[in-house]
Amino acid sequence: MTINTTAAGRPQAFTLPRLAHVAHVARRLGWQAGSALFPGRTARAFERVWFSLPPQKPAEAPAVLAQARQEWALVTGDGAPRRVRVYRWPGTGPTVLLAHGWGGRANQWRSAVPTLLAAGYRVVAFDALSHGLSDAGARGPGQSSLVEMSRSLLACAWHAGPIRAVIAHSLGAAATALAIREGLPVDAAVLIGAPADMARASARLAWQLGVTPDVLALTQRNSERWLGMPWSAFNVPDIGRCRPVPSTLVIHDRDDSEVDWQDGAAIAGAWPGASLLTTDGLGHRRILHDAATLAKAVGFLDEALGDGGLSARARGGPRAQDRGLHDAGPHGVLGMAR
Repeated sequence: MTINTTAAGRPQAFTLPRLAHVAHVARRLGWQAGSALFPGRTARAFERVWFSLPPQKPAEAPAVLAQARQEWALVTGDGAPRRVRVYRWPGTGPTVLLAHGWGGRANQWRSAVPTLLAAGYRVVAFDALSHGLSDAGARGPGQSSLVEMSRSLLACAWHAGPIRAVIAHSLGAAATALAIREGLPVDAAVLIGAPADMARASARLAWQLGVTPDVLALTQRNSERWLGMPWSAFNVPDIGRCRPVPSTLVIHDRDDSEVDWQDGAAIAGAWPGASLLTTDGLGHRRILHDAATLAKAVGFLDEALGDGGLSARARGGPRAQDRGLHDAGPHGVLGMAR
C-alpha cells in the first residue's frame, strides 16, 4: 500500500487498495453496530444479503443451447406454480442432468454438453428459479436459496426423467446432495467445486461483515421458517452418512478461491465409495471447460452406468430407471408442463 505525494512531499491521494480497506472497515463497523443496537433489523438485512444472487448480465445463448429442445417444468407447492426452463439434447444412452451453481445458468455447461453428446449420452440442463430464463423464486427476482435450487433440479428431473446421473457445480452440487436426500433416484453423481456446509459458509460471511454470532443465529432461525428445514440439513458430508448415495466422483481444484479444496475432500471422505479427483490451476470456473477434467467425468459415468447401475444393486436397491421418478417428489413441490 502506498500514498501518492506531490513534489513537496504532501499527501495527494490514497491508493485504491487503501480506499477499499477503509470502505471495508466502515462497512464492518456498521454491521457490528447494527448487531448490537438493532439485532432484529440486522438479522433481516443479513438474511437478504445471504440469499441475494450476484448480478446477472444478459448473455447471448451459446450455439449449444440453441440446439436444445427448450421446455418448461413446474415447481409447485409454495404459492403459485413457477416455471423452470429446461434444455434437452437427444442421445442414445442414459440421461445426464447438469446442475449449475449459484448465480449461474445452463449456458455454463457449453463445454460439457458436446462432450457428453459425443459420448452418446442424452443431456438435460436447466435454469434454476431466479436464474437465467426461469421465473423468479418465492422471494422475488434476485433472491433464491439452496432449497429452491434443489426443487428446481427435482422439477427438471421429474419432467425429463428418468435421470441416471447428475453432474453439478458449486452450489448446484449442494443442491444435488439435498435432492438425493429428498429421494432423487440416480446411479451416479459428479460434484464439481462443491461446498460442504452452508451453515459454516454463512458463519464465515458473517464474520467477514462483522455480524455477531447471536444475530447470525437469529438469521438462521428466521429463515428456517420459510425454508422448511433446519440449516443442519445443508451439511453435504452428513447426507452421505445418513442415507444411501449414488456412486460419486468429487472434483475439486486446489486453487479454487471460492470453495476450499478441503470442502471437496470432506465430501469425498464422508460419502461411501466416493472418489476425489484433485486438479491444479483451474480455479472454480475454468474447471468446467477443461477437456481433461470433462473426459475424466465422462469416463467415470461410463464405468458407473455401463453395467446398468451396479452401484445401486450393490446397495441392495433398484436402479434409478427401475425406481421411477415418482420417488423424487418432496413436500409436493413437483409438477411438469410440456
